[in-house]
Amino acid sequence: MLGLTSVCVFLFSALALTISSGYSFGAVGLLLASIYLLWKRPRLDLQRRDYLLIATLLLYFSVYAANMLYHGDPMREFDMPVRALLAVPVLLLLLAYPPRAAAWWSGVAVGAIAGAALGLWQLLILHVDRPDGSASNAIHYGNVSILLGMLSLCGLAWARQQRHTLAWTMLLIAGGMAGVIGSIVSGSRGGWLVLPVCVCLFASQYIKGRRKHLLPAILAAFIAIAAVVAYALPESLVRERVEVAVDDVQKFNQTDNVTTSIGQRIEMWRTALILSREHIWIGLGRTGYLAGKKILADEGKMDRAILEHTNAHNDYFDALVKRGLTGLATLLAFFFLPLSLFARALRNSNSNSRPYALAGVVLYSCYPIFGLTTSSLTLNIGIIMLVFPMVILWPLLRQHERAA
Repeated sequence: MLGLTSVCVFLFSALALTISSGYSFGAVGLLLASIYLLWKRPRLDLQRRDYLLIATLLLYFSVYAANMLYHGDPMREFDMPVRALLAVPVLLLLLAYPPRAAAWWSGVAVGAIAGAALGLWQLLILHVDRPDGSASNAIHYGNVSILLGMLSLCGLAWARQQRHTLAWTMLLIAGGMAGVIGSIVSGSRGGWLVLPVCVCLFASQYIKGRRKHLLPAILAAFIAIAAVVAYALPESLVRERVEVAVDDVQKFNQTDNVTTSIGQRIEMWRTALILSREHIWIGLGRTGYLAGKKILADEGKMDRAILEHTNAHNDYFDALVKRGLTGLATLLAFFFLPLSLFARALRNSNSNSRPYALAGVVLYSCYPIFGLTTSSLTLNIGIIMLVFPMVILWPLLRQHERAA
């Protein structure tokens, strides 16, 4: 079982951006393997922290599914919350049979490198304006790319403890840089917001008067410098996207222009706030949200340019307008309760468990930022790349805590 869980964990990240729905191979493998628990019934020794994580996943599923059924939304909407439910047996499986650490760290690094290579090929050879790898769109490709890159850098402390330290270190550094490159070529500006946050996390974790931990801090500084250089270069994709963003904001401020990317986002956020006031506690559901938008458009209170969008392009506004304050509170718990558990583990961690606690903090710091400019949890790649890394990292963290 150890070999099977390790292979599935590696494939989950390694194929995430290079094959259509590549993350599903590892995820489905882990889910099918969890059936083994019904027959073997191993002793899990669950702690209060484990129950809290399971409760968070079940709460998100329950509130989302109940709201969907209450509002009579299409059954295909059930696809999203069920991913959180299916992550529960995978968490139990991995608590019983934790994968090899090398499978996780090599998977995220290979996934970031392969994803960046595909993005560069699409940009330089196919001349795609905004490469999207094998993801559904450039935004999610860029976000997952930078996430895999930042997760790779979390493993540098683990690499120093391995027999082939240099090889592992170079692989994880390559994964970190590739993740940033993939995000840059995608032109997904929202994902770039996580860079300063991750740099601060790495710096605060590694600069503590210990020379042996200077490498990740130096690398964090290098990423910050690389971001500045990427903006300053002639014909820079970064500068071009930033200038477009500034121009979009100016057009919206001066003429209420909603034909631009940012203009449409602002109009979607404004519309979601207007509609959410009518059913503040339980929201309108997807069906009611789309019907409400049509009424506003017919009354001339909303621009028709955003009529076909099925979400608010912001996780928080989308939860508010579709599921009300109840849904928004559930989303915040879904983000920040696991973050608090990983952060507490990071404060109390030993050298062996620290990389997994740090990776958990990075994961749950990135997603709330991604959700500011896109509805990251409305697509399979969005929610799967949140809940499955969590249910992989947590058992690895618990395993290394027990070993210490």
